[in-house]
Amino acid sequence: MDFSFKEETILLKNNAARYLKEKCPGSLVKNIIKDEKGFSPAIWKEMAEMGWFGLIYDEQYGGIGGSFFDLFILFEEMGKVLLPSPFFTSAILSGMVIREAGDANLKAEYLPSIIRGEKILTVGLLDERGRYDYEQPNLEAKESSDGSYAVEGTRILVPYAHIAHEILVCAHVNGVKAEGPTLLKIHGQADGQKKIPLDTLTGEKTFAVVYENVNVSAKDVIGSIGKGATYLNKIITHATILKCGEMLGGLERVVEMTVEYAKQRQQFGRPIGSFQVIQHYCVDMATFLETTRLITYQAASLLSEDIPCHKEIAMAKAWCSDAYKKSTWTAQQIHGGIGFTEEHDLHLFYKHAKALELEFGDSWIHRKKVAEEMGL
Repeated sequence: MDFSFKEETILLKNNAARYLKEKCPGSLVKNIIKDEKGFSPAIWKEMAEMGWFGLIYDEQYGGIGGSFFDLFILFEEMGKVLLPSPFFTSAILSGMVIREAGDANLKAEYLPSIIRGEKILTVGLLDERGRYDYEQPNLEAKESSDGSYAVEGTRILVPYAHIAHEILVCAHVNGVKAEGPTLLKIHGQADGQKKIPLDTLTGEKTFAVVYENVNVSAKDVIGSIGKGATYLNKIITHATILKCGEMLGGLERVVEMTVEYAKQRQQFGRPIGSFQVIQHYCVDMATFLETTRLITYQAASLLSEDIPCHKEIAMAKAWCSDAYKKSTWTAQQIHGGIGFTEEHDLHLFYKHAKALELEFGDSWIHRKKVAEEMGL
């Protein structure tokens, strides 16, 4: 396939790389993780001004009308710096839910403010056991006589729930004949909800959100009753490939820092990169990098053109999950003790590799999907 970039894609990639390298060193990432907000308001504002949040949305909402592949390239660059922010959960997941399922009024109300970075939305898709249960959710919405709903249940690992204006969930609606679950938006400060901070591997801000008889009006239903899983299945495929883009960017940065370290680190009077075993480790990592680039670019380009690619997406996620994890492990071996210290940046990538492996299904789940596509 031809992966030569359009001129505007090259410009976006170069500008994003330059901006992120300057604005987001490893020291900033570590400080943001320790901060209560969990993101940089200054960088958030600048990203909105550069139009990143509106990259794939129509101009009528304040977006740029760019391609999905451009967004993938942007996430590849973001993966190189591991910038903590609500970008993915707000401008991508939540924005795409509203674009896909919302009516004209909902889009006009929410998309412009999301694109400008004025409203931050998030999505709760995991049950108490950490499973994506949006097709058969444990979360329940009991219909009342006035047409409103009382939401009961728990969502975990909800990113940036503490600052979210709205939390989007998929719930089983009791009292309504429906073939499936329904999408709802719940105000971030609604009565009856508790937000419990969770300690996670990467240190990014995630919460368990417990709903106890939380009132949700009929106008807070997104899309058609019973069609929540249908909307989400399409969105999840796009989200999965964007996470592959992050893994690709992170893997590239890991290879760069490891090769540079191998050239500089002296042992027995010579650079460790002169030893054959270290050379072979670096070659293996470089091979993982290039195969990861090919398989993710293929899936992202097919998805951007609306060409059916369920198998390619599953193959990409399965491969990226393993390649990134194995490469960060190898990088740790080459770096030795320094790679495990908080002062060095490598541990950030090591932790993100594990976290990204689990998002939207690990390699085992996606291998199963590939097998099914193969008729096995």
